[in-house]
Amino acid sequence: MNSLDDLPQRESSHDTAEADETAFRAAIDACKLFVIQREDRNDYGTDIQIEARYGIAMTNIRAHVQLKGTESAANVNGSVSVSVARTNLNYLLAQANSVYICHHLPSERLLVRYADDVYREYEHRETEWYCQETVTVNFTQLFDEKFQHGFNARLLASGKLSRDRRLQWIATPPEQIPALVQQTAAIIEVPADPVQARTILTELYKAGNDAIISNSFTLFAAVLNSLPGAMDLAYMAEINLGINGSSFDEARVTQGIQVLQEAVERGEVCPGSLLYCMGNGWLALREYVKARDAYRAALTHLGSPELAGVAAMCSKNLGSVLEKLGEMDEARALYDQALELDPDLSEAHFALALWHRRRGEDPFLSLTHLDRVIRQRDSAVAMSAVQGWRIDLLFNIGDSDGAYREINALLSEANQLDWVWPWCARQVAYFGKMSIEAVRKALPFWRAYIREYPEDGRAEREILLCAWHMRAVGEPTEMDFNEFKLAMVRLIESGDPDPAYLWDRLGHWAQYDGDWLEAERAYRKAYGLEPERYGYCFGTALNFLNQHSEALPILLRQAEEHQSDAMSWFQVAVAREGVGNTEGSIAAYHRALELDADYDLAWFNLAGMYWNSRDIVRARDIWGKAVKLFPNHELTKKLRRDLPFLFKENNDKPNQ
Repeated sequence: MNSLDDLPQRESSHDTAEADETAFRAAIDACKLFVIQREDRNDYGTDIQIEARYGIAMTNIRAHVQLKGTESAANVNGSVSVSVARTNLNYLLAQANSVYICHHLPSERLLVRYADDVYREYEHRETEWYCQETVTVNFTQLFDEKFQHGFNARLLASGKLSRDRRLQWIATPPEQIPALVQQTAAIIEVPADPVQARTILTELYKAGNDAIISNSFTLFAAVLNSLPGAMDLAYMAEINLGINGSSFDEARVTQGIQVLQEAVERGEVCPGSLLYCMGNGWLALREYVKARDAYRAALTHLGSPELAGVAAMCSKNLGSVLEKLGEMDEARALYDQALELDPDLSEAHFALALWHRRRGEDPFLSLTHLDRVIRQRDSAVAMSAVQGWRIDLLFNIGDSDGAYREINALLSEANQLDWVWPWCARQVAYFGKMSIEAVRKALPFWRAYIREYPEDGRAEREILLCAWHMRAVGEPTEMDFNEFKLAMVRLIESGDPDPAYLWDRLGHWAQYDGDWLEAERAYRKAYGLEPERYGYCFGTALNFLNQHSEALPILLRQAEEHQSDAMSWFQVAVAREGVGNTEGSIAAYHRALELDADYDLAWFNLAGMYWNSRDIVRARDIWGKAVKLFPNHELTKKLRRDLPFLFKENNDKPNQ
């Protein structure tokens, strides 16, 4: 042989590789679900990258493929086995949804195996497989159109979820990240094996992990959609989120109702349970009439003892629907019926507690039902909601200590629940000044609130008003009048919605300090903004400053039109006396006593007016009545000391 004819030999593996690649390209082109985007020439474990298509759209969601070919005979069961380096498996595992593709030349089959499945198989063995040089990949599944459809759906679902979650974290401001950490539910890895996926879905549903199922819904759907009934629990989890007040996908719930209707028609499950779930779906969608009809239909199938638990929940939910429809008495009857079926049903006790509260009935009865609500894994009642309503009811019955204990407990969940701080703030703002004890507890609450929401002017306002209440009852405060005034003025200038009220509070603080000049300035501001509401205090301050001429028309209008009470007429009397209108002053004092016969100063001042008018008989008569009405009053003691002759006749009477 001529030495020049001694040429390189083409190894059979080259022909096999070309055949493998040709078969793979043909399979991809046939289904139009993927596009081959890249062939890795530096082959450490990936031969090809394929991109998933979404119709005619390209997604840049890719999968890594290791392509293998073999001329070896198939195993007895028809499977094909190929040995690969363990490091090759490790390399593929770095990317989600990586697959091995095997071209079996003898049978001309193209087979597929997820790298994750190979890892799972070896992890379930008892041997320390990670010390091996090689691992065996067993292929049973065809890389056909059915697989490619499922593979495409898995890639799109996982890729979009990963993208959306990543962008959510990127777009969230740093200060909101801790709250997002608390609020974000996990997204699980759903195996490609339908049996395993369905088992995982069942376990998650039984454990009440509805939010996790919802987050992973598209992943479950990619694996289970082709199996009738396999996704029922996923739809039911979405419905649960809807009826429990959580964020949910309305389109899924609508589709879920149709899925459950199909399950009823298949007859595989008790129709009562499915109709009950359909009612829940309509309730989540606020289709109350449809929900009512579904619940009523369900109850006709839930009469057996073993279904009493479902019947109890169905009765309770039907009651909730009837409340929405305004049928309050019928709703109450159904709540009672639910408790007859299950005396410990937390949802029914919670519903009855709110029913009684909405009716304005005994708050103690509402609290009794709330006390029967027990934290249970499968219960739809959020204990945080129970605590929230306990706060409201405890404040209503005057138990501020109990209310603040519930507030402190509930605030531990504020990172997970956006409504907690605003709800507690509304309760404390409304009830937190009902007593000085409540005010003392409100102050640390508002200081904590302002640390959470430093830009919310409401907290500063409430802190100032708490300080005002403490000053009003003579309690020591952390600020003096000047500090209080500066803070109040700053709050008013920042645009407080009720500046007149704040000026009035400032005036009262000055009044408590005996500084009537400051009081008059503040009251004048309040009066200028709302004369009908704040005329009395302004007029009183003018009286104390002996500005009776200005005070009189303000006070008279107040007494005649806006606040016709004994105190207003008393100040009218003072102002009339100040301008020399003795007769008018006497008439005003008489009017004050007609409105309040126990007004001590009105009695003493009226007698004084008669005395100054030289009407000694009337003065003596009225002072005599005042002394009898108020025997321990300081003015009674003063009269007995300074004018003893007025009482001489009484003192000379013999003892009876």
